[in-house]
Amino acid sequence: LEGRILLTRTTRTMSESAADRKARLRAMREEAEVPSKNAPDKEPQLKFRNYLPRDEELLEGQIKAAQAPEIDAITVDPTDFDDEGEEGVIAANVLPKKANFDLRRDVDKKMEKLEKRTQRAMIELMREEEERRMKDTEAEA
Repeated sequence: LEGRILLTRTTRTMSESAADRKARLRAMREEAEVPSKNAPDKEPQLKFRNYLPRDEELLEGQIKAAQAPEIDAITVDPTDFDDEGEEGVIAANVLPKKANFDLRRDVDKKMEKLEKRTQRAMIELMREEEERRMKDTEAEA
């Protein structure tokens, strides 16, 4: 019974919000259809971000390139941590033992496959070389 009451309350509020949304959309459509009498018809203003126009009249629309703010590099020194940090996290668990640990972890599986292929290729080359030597010795004899 409680679930049904909860469902009807939610449905009622959803239908009310849907009616409100429809009214807002209707008002927006009507506003878009009727041209505004306050705003005079103007030509669109051109803005040049990556283009340097040659015409002097168009130079007014040129926008200067935005400058990205400088960001200071964040460095973490493991000696700054105590044996246990504020939240009880040990610094050794947070910082990787080696800088490229995550790269090695991702590449290990691929390297194993390549090593196996390399070994197979070397064995195949050795067999072919041995067969060539055997044919040469038989041809000489």
